[in-house]
Amino acid sequence: MNAPETFTDELLISGGMMAATVFFHAIIITASSVIMRTAGQRLWGPVRFIRDTLVLSAASFILLAAHSAEVAAWAFVMIKIGAFGAFEEAFYFASVAFTTLGFGDVLLPPGWRLLAGAIAADGFILFGMSAAFLFEAVRKARIGDPT
Repeated sequence: MNAPETFTDELLISGGMMAATVFFHAIIITASSVIMRTAGQRLWGPVRFIRDTLVLSAASFILLAAHSAEVAAWAFVMIKIGAFGAFEEAFYFASVAFTTLGFGDVLLPPGWRLLAGAIAADGFILFGMSAAFLFEAVRKARIGDPT
């Protein structure tokens, strides 16, 4: 396993990954907002209920896919730096850290431990963005506001 050259290397990798995943997530949320606006014509009764259910379900699945892609990106970085040898182990660690679950059964090698905190902070930020987006989508669906 490779160790970072300096503490700065860890900070640069962490900061770069966090910036990339936040930007990616912002693109996904913005694209989802555009799709929801186009599906937002005023409807009432059962048709509106079905449309709102489908739109919110689709948004949730899109966000779940985005989170999975972000965890996979962290896993690929950990393989690239030599922290893990197998994708499954790297993805498992990234998932546990990203969700802030932190089992502790798989650990990063010394020299890369700062990444665990960065992954957790990144997941916390991205789940917060997703929750805010879904909360606003539900609020707008509830009052019938398509924008």
